Amino acid sequence: MITYTPSEIGYCHGRLNIYSCPKALIKHLEAGLERELNERVNINWQSQVLKPGSYRGQMSYSSAIGSGAKIVNALKSWSYLIFELSEFNSSEGSIYFYTKELGLYRGSINSQGQIVVSEDMLKSAITQNLSQSDLTIALEKLMGRPWDDFLEPFRRVEIEAASSLADRLSV
Repeated sequence: MITYTPSEIGYCHGRLNIYSCPKALIKHLEAGLERELNERVNINWQSQVLKPGSYRGQMSYSSAIGSGAKIVNALKSWSYLIFELSEFNSSEGSIYFYTKELGLYRGSINSQGQIVVSEDMLKSAITQNLSQSDLTIALEKLMGRPWDDFLEPFRRVEIEAASSLADRLSV
């Protein structure tokens, strides 16, 4: 079997936003991330106001292309997590959303961060869904809309926390 080093495959940059993690899982989650990335991770955990008793945190990484898929595969086994991961190489990337309620979503993204839907995916949605409302629902799922809607309140918490920190620093 041929194995390749990251320098032979290529590097990517990724960002993991964990929107909700029970306190009891934090150390296990960090250990899993360190195992997948082969490096120490440092996540600044803060309480999650939308899910009392849980915590939120984020981290960035640089690693071999495909590391994001390995991270997501490890994290999705803990159904109590809510997270989002985006990974870019020079021109394209992947985005993953995970919630217990909706499961896992994976989309391809272009250099502007827009989800790209392939011709084959569109053809499949059109041929499988005869009514207009079914087609609309199928297309929204292809673009990750249900996951986006679910995650938006958690993203707002992150934005408000960053804004509050900026206000405190500028005083």
